[in-house]
Amino acid sequence: EWDLKLGSTPIDLSLTTGAYKGNLDLSGVSVTRLSVTDGASSATIRFDTLNPVEMSELSYKTGASEVELFGLGNANVSSVRFDGGVGKYTLDFSGENPVNIDVSITSGMSDLKLILPDNVQAKVIVSGELNNVDLQGTWTVQGTTYTFGSGGSLITITVDMGVGNLQLIQQ
Repeated sequence: EWDLKLGSTPIDLSLTTGAYKGNLDLSGVSVTRLSVTDGASSATIRFDTLNPVEMSELSYKTGASEVELFGLGNANVSSVRFDGGVGKYTLDFSGENPVNIDVSITSGMSDLKLILPDNVQAKVIVSGELNNVDLQGTWTVQGTTYTFGSGGSLITITVDMGVGNLQLIQQ
Protein backbone atom coordinates (compact mmCIF):
# COMPACT_ATOMS: atom_id res chain seq x y z
CA GLU A 1 0.00 0.00 0.00
CA TRP A 2 1.42 3.35 -1.09
CA ASP A 3 0.38 6.72 0.26
CA LEU A 4 2.42 9.35 -1.57
CA LYS A 5 2.14 13.09 -1.13
CA LEU A 6 3.61 15.18 -3.94
CA GLY A 7 4.73 18.78 -3.50
CA SER A 8 4.28 21.77 -5.78
CA THR A 9 7.47 21.26 -7.82
CA PRO A 10 6.65 20.24 -11.43
CA ILE A 11 7.36 16.54 -12.00
CA ASP A 12 7.45 13.84 -14.65
CA LEU A 13 5.62 10.92 -13.06
CA SER A 14 6.09 7.36 -14.28
CA LEU A 15 4.40 4.35 -12.66
CA THR A 16 5.06 0.73 -13.64
CA THR A 17 3.07 -1.89 -11.78
CA GLY A 18 1.73 -5.42 -12.17
CA ALA A 19 -1.66 -6.54 -10.98
CA TYR A 20 -2.98 -4.00 -8.48
CA LYS A 21 -5.90 -1.91 -7.32
CA GLY A 22 -5.13 1.79 -7.25
CA ASN A 23 -6.56 5.25 -6.82
CA LEU A 24 -4.38 8.16 -7.90
CA ASP A 25 -5.62 11.69 -7.23
CA LEU A 26 -3.53 14.23 -9.16
CA SER A 27 -5.86 17.18 -8.57
CA GLY A 28 -3.82 20.38 -8.59
CA VAL A 29 -0.48 18.51 -8.81
CA SER A 30 2.07 20.04 -11.23
CA VAL A 31 2.60 17.08 -13.58
CA THR A 32 4.55 17.79 -16.78
CA ARG A 33 4.35 14.21 -18.10
CA LEU A 34 2.47 11.13 -16.85
CA SER A 35 3.22 7.56 -17.88
CA VAL A 36 1.42 4.55 -16.39
CA THR A 37 2.06 0.93 -17.35
CA ASP A 38 0.22 -1.85 -15.56
CA GLY A 39 -0.97 -5.43 -15.89
CA ALA A 40 -4.29 -6.80 -14.75
CA SER A 41 -5.53 -3.93 -12.61
CA SER A 42 -8.40 -1.87 -11.33
CA ALA A 43 -7.21 1.73 -11.42
CA THR A 44 -8.66 5.22 -11.14
CA ILE A 45 -6.83 8.47 -11.88
CA ARG A 46 -8.48 11.82 -11.09
CA PHE A 47 -7.83 15.45 -12.01
CA ASP A 48 -10.56 17.25 -10.03
CA THR A 49 -8.80 20.63 -10.32
CA LEU A 50 -6.64 22.15 -13.04
CA ASN A 51 -3.04 21.02 -13.37
CA PRO A 52 -1.05 24.25 -12.71
CA VAL A 53 1.43 23.44 -15.52
CA GLU A 54 0.96 22.20 -19.06
CA MET A 55 1.44 18.44 -19.39
CA SER A 56 3.06 17.39 -22.66
CA GLU A 57 1.80 13.80 -22.67
CA LEU A 58 -0.30 11.37 -20.71
CA SER A 59 0.40 7.75 -21.64
CA TYR A 60 -1.42 4.74 -20.21
CA LYS A 61 -0.67 1.12 -21.18
CA THR A 62 -2.66 -1.70 -19.60
CA GLY A 63 -3.58 -5.34 -20.00
CA ALA A 64 -6.78 -7.01 -18.86
CA SER A 65 -8.01 -4.23 -16.63
CA GLU A 66 -10.68 -1.83 -15.48
CA VAL A 67 -9.33 1.72 -15.82
CA GLU A 68 -11.08 5.03 -15.16
CA LEU A 69 -9.52 8.40 -15.99
CA PHE A 70 -11.63 11.29 -14.65
CA GLY A 71 -11.27 15.04 -15.25
CA LEU A 72 -8.89 14.80 -18.21
CA GLY A 73 -10.02 18.32 -19.13
CA ASN A 74 -8.19 19.46 -15.97
CA ALA A 75 -5.00 17.53 -16.79
CA ASN A 76 -3.93 20.47 -19.00
CA VAL A 77 -2.54 17.93 -21.46
CA SER A 78 -2.19 18.20 -25.24
CA SER A 79 -1.53 14.52 -26.05
CA VAL A 80 -3.15 11.39 -24.58
CA ARG A 81 -2.16 7.86 -25.59
CA PHE A 82 -4.16 4.94 -24.19
CA ASP A 83 -3.30 1.31 -25.05
CA GLY A 84 -5.55 -1.37 -23.57
CA GLY A 85 -6.05 -5.08 -23.98
CA VAL A 86 -9.21 -6.80 -22.83
CA GLY A 87 -11.04 -4.61 -20.36
CA LYS A 88 -13.43 -1.90 -19.36
CA TYR A 89 -12.18 1.66 -19.79
CA THR A 90 -13.62 5.11 -19.07
CA LEU A 91 -12.00 8.35 -20.24
CA ASP A 92 -13.83 11.42 -18.93
CA PHE A 93 -12.76 14.78 -20.39
CA SER A 94 -14.69 16.98 -17.96
CA GLY A 95 -12.93 20.03 -16.60
CA GLU A 96 -11.66 23.38 -17.86
CA ASN A 97 -10.14 22.06 -21.13
CA PRO A 98 -7.70 24.98 -21.63
CA VAL A 99 -5.86 23.37 -24.59
CA ASN A 100 -6.68 21.27 -27.65
CA ILE A 101 -6.15 17.56 -27.01
CA ASP A 102 -5.05 14.88 -29.47
CA VAL A 103 -6.11 11.43 -28.18
CA SER A 104 -5.11 8.03 -29.55
CA ILE A 105 -6.84 4.93 -28.15
CA THR A 106 -5.96 1.37 -29.11
CA SER A 107 -7.70 -1.58 -27.50
CA GLY A 108 -8.43 -5.25 -28.02
CA MET A 109 -11.77 -6.64 -26.92
CA SER A 110 -13.16 -3.98 -24.61
CA ASP A 111 -15.96 -1.78 -23.40
CA LEU A 112 -14.89 1.83 -23.84
CA LYS A 113 -16.76 4.86 -22.51
CA LEU A 114 -15.77 8.37 -23.62
CA ILE A 115 -17.39 11.27 -21.76
CA LEU A 116 -17.08 14.68 -23.41
CA PRO A 117 -18.40 17.92 -21.91
CA ASP A 118 -20.45 20.57 -23.70
CA ASN A 119 -17.65 23.17 -23.31
CA VAL A 120 -15.56 21.57 -26.11
CA GLN A 121 -15.65 20.58 -29.75
CA ALA A 122 -15.21 16.85 -30.25
CA LYS A 123 -14.22 14.71 -33.21
CA VAL A 124 -14.09 10.92 -32.74
CA ILE A 125 -12.82 8.69 -35.55
CA VAL A 126 -13.49 4.96 -35.08
CA SER A 127 -11.79 2.04 -36.82
CA GLY A 128 -11.39 -1.65 -36.09
CA GLU A 129 -13.01 -5.01 -36.64
CA LEU A 130 -16.48 -5.03 -35.13
CA ASN A 131 -17.66 -2.18 -32.95
CA ASN A 132 -20.99 -1.22 -31.49
CA VAL A 133 -21.25 2.54 -31.05
CA ASP A 134 -23.83 3.95 -28.63
CA LEU A 135 -24.40 7.72 -28.80
CA GLN A 136 -25.76 9.90 -26.01
CA GLY A 137 -26.19 13.58 -26.80
CA THR A 138 -26.30 15.53 -30.06
CA TRP A 139 -23.74 14.00 -32.42
CA THR A 140 -23.26 14.46 -36.15
CA VAL A 141 -22.37 11.16 -37.82
CA GLN A 142 -20.52 10.83 -41.14
CA GLY A 143 -19.51 7.22 -41.71
CA THR A 144 -17.23 6.33 -38.79
CA THR A 145 -16.62 9.94 -37.71
CA TYR A 146 -18.65 11.45 -34.87
CA THR A 147 -18.60 15.19 -34.06
CA PHE A 148 -20.29 17.81 -31.91
CA GLY A 149 -19.74 21.39 -30.76
CA SER A 150 -18.57 24.59 -32.38
CA GLY A 151 -16.77 26.44 -29.59
CA GLY A 152 -14.08 25.80 -27.02
CA SER A 153 -11.05 23.56 -27.25
CA LEU A 154 -10.96 20.76 -29.81
CA ILE A 155 -10.63 17.17 -28.60
CA THR A 156 -9.72 14.86 -31.49
CA ILE A 157 -9.95 11.17 -30.61
CA THR A 158 -8.85 8.28 -32.81
CA VAL A 159 -10.16 4.91 -31.60
CA ASP A 160 -8.72 1.68 -33.03
CA MET A 161 -10.66 -1.13 -31.39
CA GLY A 162 -10.38 -4.85 -32.15
CA VAL A 163 -13.86 -5.88 -31.04
CA GLY A 164 -15.96 -4.00 -28.55
CA ASN A 165 -18.56 -1.56 -27.41
CA LEU A 166 -17.99 2.18 -27.56
CA GLN A 167 -20.15 4.69 -25.68
CA LEU A 168 -19.84 8.33 -26.76
CA ILE A 169 -21.45 10.50 -24.12
CA GLN A 170 -21.91 14.26 -24.51
CA GLN A 171 -22.80 16.01 -21.24
